[in-house]
Amino acid sequence: MHHLLIDSFHTVLNQVWAYALNAIGGNPTDDAIRAWLQNLRLDITAGCFNYRPSTGDPTKLSLHSYGIALDWDPLHNPHQRPLTKTLPDWWYMIWARNGWRDGRHFPTPDPMHVQFATGA
Repeated sequence: MHHLLIDSFHTVLNQVWAYALNAIGGNPTDDAIRAWLQNLRLDITAGCFNYRPSTGDPTKLSLHSYGIALDWDPLHNPHQRPLTKTLPDWWYMIWARNGWRDGRHFPTPDPMHVQFATGA
């Protein structure tokens, strides 16, 4: 991940943790929160940095090449039409509140993808 995004990334993860804590209610243990997040497969990532061409335009580098994009649970949130996703809407909202964009609305939907870039 690009070093300038580390704080933003940690903020997103802390907000996801807080959402889970609130959703579970009561006084859950860290293990209970982890299990809740794992049940939603929010612990599965395909990574961030990957030096490669863009799938949308092979003459340009992917945002993964700059360490400013991440993919989450690619098996269940594939880059394809029609949009097929399992990641929850609240999760995308947390990313968006922190300046990140996702690939759900790309010409070929890419719901696994979040990026810290606009207009790409």
